[in-house]
Amino acid sequence: MLRIITQSAEINAELQRIRDRPYRDEIQAKEVAVGEILDRIKHQGDQGLFEPFDTLTTPTNLKVSGSDLDAAYQQVSKELLDAIQTVSQKLESFYQQQLPKPWVKFEEDDVVVGKRYTPVKRAGIYVTWDQGSPISRILMQTLPAKIAKVPEIILVSPPDETGKIPPDILVAAQMTGVNQIYRLGGAKAIAALAYGTETIPKVDVITGSGGLDVILAKRMVYGTVTTDIPVDASELLIIADKTANPSYIAADLLAQVEQDPSSAVIILTTDLTVAQNIQTKVQEKLQDNAHGILSEKAIAHYGLIVVVESLEQGVKITNQFGPHTVILSLSDPWEVVEKLRAVGSLLIGNRTPKAIADYLGHGGVILPPSGLIRYASSVGVETFLKPTHLIEYSPAALKKLANALEILALAEGLPASANAINLRLLEGED
Repeated sequence: MLRIITQSAEINAELQRIRDRPYRDEIQAKEVAVGEILDRIKHQGDQGLFEPFDTLTTPTNLKVSGSDLDAAYQQVSKELLDAIQTVSQKLESFYQQQLPKPWVKFEEDDVVVGKRYTPVKRAGIYVTWDQGSPISRILMQTLPAKIAKVPEIILVSPPDETGKIPPDILVAAQMTGVNQIYRLGGAKAIAALAYGTETIPKVDVITGSGGLDVILAKRMVYGTVTTDIPVDASELLIIADKTANPSYIAADLLAQVEQDPSSAVIILTTDLTVAQNIQTKVQEKLQDNAHGILSEKAIAHYGLIVVVESLEQGVKITNQFGPHTVILSLSDPWEVVEKLRAVGSLLIGNRTPKAIADYLGHGGVILPPSGLIRYASSVGVETFLKPTHLIEYSPAALKKLANALEILALAEGLPASANAINLRLLEGED
């Protein structure tokens, strides 16, 4: 049952419980095992990827071949191919707007300053499919890398019991610019991408979500490579007033938990009647829900309706929680848009379903964990770019700043830096 809370004293405690929900008791036990996997692959390469009796996957068939890709296209419907192409075009148009522009500025005394962006040499994309097809996650990682002009995009994904990757993954990856695909999952895949092996080349950036072993592995290899912020579980938060449609909200809520049973679904409403109607609609829709007991359990554990005193209180709670996706089911949603600072994807109005964020939310499914939205961002074009500052100073410009720079250098205990400045001044006088 989706619970309703009307007492302010309960709100903070319940939201904190939901925020802390995933993995907290498992982390310490898993860290040692993941660390051993990373260390083994770092030092043994391909040999470290396989158990002694692992005959299903070997170094010779880690890489997906061209014939595998051709076969995958034969297994995917034309309708799905068209859908991938349509959504890809929309996303590419958006990501093109994210592409930062290099700039150069010529200042007085022949000073030149600027900034340029260059793509990383190689990007690694991790996708898993244990909770359904990851097509949208593939698009929202590969397309930003493609727009950034990354020369080589590598995708890794765990194989099934027959050693194969589902055809829709192969097709979506190839359609969106992936150069190489490998059959490998979990911490092993992250280690292979981070350190490189004889078969799998080392990458510069790793993105993608997975289980706890993937989350921990990404944390441990950060510094060896750059990674996006590991995702543990997602959240949907809906702010609703008396004009909200309870049936729409119930449908979006179920759409969230069918994607991820550990995700949180929170409704903040100023109207008790709306809260009760949403609760009723959710129960009704659960009767016909394909995921049945699993969805009901998820809603009971991590679902919540909070009756707030005002819209302002709802906004404050939202900013404190930092959810991935927010739907504004309000009579005047634009009134609060500018007040919401800690949100991943913001869906405005009763006619904008959660699916828009999932498939056209421009990174909405590749987001940081709850709370981190306050200061972190989703995967985007800049994830795959390296900024470089450009600076050129003339002798005249350096002379004007030399005294101030020398004072700062000496104040910080850096006499060699002060000397590097003065040396150029002295040579300039010769």
